[in-house]
Amino acid sequence: MRLVYPSNPLRPREPDELYAEEYSAALESGLEASVFSYEELTVGSFRPRPTLAPDDTVLYRGWMLTPEQFGQLWTEVQHLGARMLTSPEQYALCHHLPRWYPALAEFTPETRFFAETDDVAAQLKALGWTGCFLKDYVKSLTTSSGSFVHDLSRIPEVLAQMKKHRGKIEGGICARRIEDFDPDTEDRYFVVRGKPHGRSGMVPEVVEVAARRIDSPFFSVDTIRRRDGTTRIVELGDGQVSDRKQWTAQQLLSLYRVSPD
Repeated sequence: MRLVYPSNPLRPREPDELYAEEYSAALESGLEASVFSYEELTVGSFRPRPTLAPDDTVLYRGWMLTPEQFGQLWTEVQHLGARMLTSPEQYALCHHLPRWYPALAEFTPETRFFAETDDVAAQLKALGWTGCFLKDYVKSLTTSSGSFVHDLSRIPEVLAQMKKHRGKIEGGICARRIEDFDPDTEDRYFVVRGKPHGRSGMVPEVVEVAARRIDSPFFSVDTIRRRDGTTRIVELGDGQVSDRKQWTAQQLLSLYRVSPD
């Protein structure tokens, strides 16, 4: 297994500071790791340092990529004779909510999907909705008043803020039903080769179900409890671009030692 991290734009042979701790910990634990320029990748050049060895199995750890960008990275790795652990199809499955939602619909808030040009407020009103949690296919609005919409007439305003702060709406619009969650109960789990892992060793049943139903070798599952005690899935993510959250670098690195074969 070889980990690849985005490099520091000013020091191309070093990892970006956001991933420096994990990169150093990987090397100290005996794992192989390389860095590459994200900026170069976006213009069609991929030069990992150290370079990839033939037959390397590569796991990316870095900033979020669009499915198209990940497909480009996958192709570049193939050209060097190595292979990515995760395929472009598997990346998109966990990265975009509409892809994974049908497999786990009963364990996550009801969600309706819209194009950016749709009149989302009018369509939700016609369905009898009075509010929603709004996001694009990947992320919600984490600034200003956030993504909770209790007045549907505010939807254009929230979408405008989302587009301003994120630069674009990725994929389309997701409107999710608001459930009565306890915000202090949110937790992140990782699934590696079908086996779910929790920081404490305990894994809720809904994560076990996700591990069985989602065909991807490495992904994250975020859960939270409703006030009635029910554990719900609030998000899936490709593990390569998922933050560690409360996980230490060593805890996460221990998962990478699972054989890819």
